[in-house]
Amino acid sequence: MSDGKKNMALEMIYTSDEHGNLIELESREKLHLAVSSKLHAAVIGMIRRRDGKYLVQWRSAKKLGGSRLDVSATTHVRKDETYETALQRSFRKELHIKEDVPLKHLFDFRYTEELGDHKENEFCKVYLGEYDGGYEPDEDEIDTVEFMTLNEMKNFVETNGKKATKWLRETVKRMS
Repeated sequence: MSDGKKNMALEMIYTSDEHGNLIELESREKLHLAVSSKLHAAVIGMIRRRDGKYLVQWRSAKKLGGSRLDVSATTHVRKDETYETALQRSFRKELHIKEDVPLKHLFDFRYTEELGDHKENEFCKVYLGEYDGGYEPDEDEIDTVEFMTLNEMKNFVETNGKKATKWLRETVKRMS
């Protein structure tokens, strides 16, 4: 979900079972082809500031599923990572956050989405990160960021569904 197309062939990510247990490493390229996609491990982070607003990003047009409103950060779980350490890596890469963000596990879900000849088939763990520090969006990952309340995100998803990533739609509908 997170890393650009240029890194796809090099990235090895974990497949998972229906409970999110990590199984074996396979190439991201193979796992994202519609004809060979297996369930694989992904992690989503929603950053919330003290004022109650969430950081959401406009996913870069350069990326698979780009030019849509997206979660704060998301990625796959790689070798020697946990869901939590993968998410911290994603915060550093996508938002250039230098320190670890305190995380609270919210929920899990599974989703699939066809994207042309690619397919997402993911077990997603979702975390809340309380964070008011500095960030700098990576231009290869993110076009812009916005801050929205949960109700604003829910309204956006309800009225502009196709302009939001499926993993944002699935995350927002489960948040309370």
